Amino acid sequence: MIISMPFEHVSHLLYNIYGFEVSETCLKDISNNIGTKLYKEAEQKGKLPFQSTGNKDRCDIFYIHADGSMVPTISENCIEYKENKLGLLYTDRDIVHKKSRSGVERVEINNKRFVSSIGEGVEPFKKMMYSAAVAKGFHRARKVIILTDGASWLKKMKDEYFPHALHILDWYHAVDHLWTTAHILFGEDNHESCEKWVAPLKDLLWAGKISEVIRHLSEEGLQSKKHQSALFQLRGYYVSNKDCMSYNEYRKKGYFIGSGAVESANKYIVSDRLKRSGMRWSLQHANALIWLRCKYYENSWDEFWENMNLPDYMDHNYITHEKVA
Repeated sequence: MIISMPFEHVSHLLYNIYGFEVSETCLKDISNNIGTKLYKEAEQKGKLPFQSTGNKDRCDIFYIHADGSMVPTISENCIEYKENKLGLLYTDRDIVHKKSRSGVERVEINNKRFVSSIGEGVEPFKKMMYSAAVAKGFHRARKVIILTDGASWLKKMKDEYFPHALHILDWYHAVDHLWTTAHILFGEDNHESCEKWVAPLKDLLWAGKISEVIRHLSEEGLQSKKHQSALFQLRGYYVSNKDCMSYNEYRKKGYFIGSGAVESANKYIVSDRLKRSGMRWSLQHANALIWLRCKYYENSWDEFWENMNLPDYMDHNYITHEKVA
């Protein structure tokens, strides 16, 4: 409950259902102690020689995602937003295609592995990502694919730790940049003009014809006087990522081209719990709670909880009294 509900609500619920009162402070300390232990274990693994698990099963494709999400944290006299970095690892063997009764197809990912870090910088996160990838067996995969939004730190992580991986620029970010530029050119409310400008360029991107898109932006940028900087900024984004945008080839080979899995994870792991109205966190408490939620959404919670000796993380002085019938 403490991973999904505000501590105050959990305290009331425990009293109403089980008849004893556990203070909010106790619940906060339990989540902080356990979550911090999870983070410290992952951080330590990132510092040690990397070891794989005993699982020798090979997979065809190993996917690596990473993205950031801002979290409201406590600062002097104000709320300061810090970026939490979230990584997601899975293989093609973990992907399950399902169809609803109405015929709608959806994709589920089992056996996910998450890595998270807030306020610790990029380097510890990259090492933890590599350690988790080794443990999950990425080196036994036929193809390793990193899906990113094109951020420079993610490119560096790829070059440093996964140099042989295929880097794919997330399709939706590629298209979002088109729309951002269209809104500058024509205004956000001018939907018809924006759609007319975006549609043919989007079709070219979908077909993998990135060189044609770059050439079009170059020509339009040279002719434009008012919006030249916006057009050349978009051109620069595509030029720097052109080797990661062969979407037609990726689709033919059955590769995922979108990073929606990690963006969705940012919502249900981070935003849904830590970004509710009025909330703000210390970095340690935020990091601990995120790691607990990562463990829960890895679908390994029952196994994790069975091996957890909860009294080791509790201060029984916080349990105040039993409810009298």
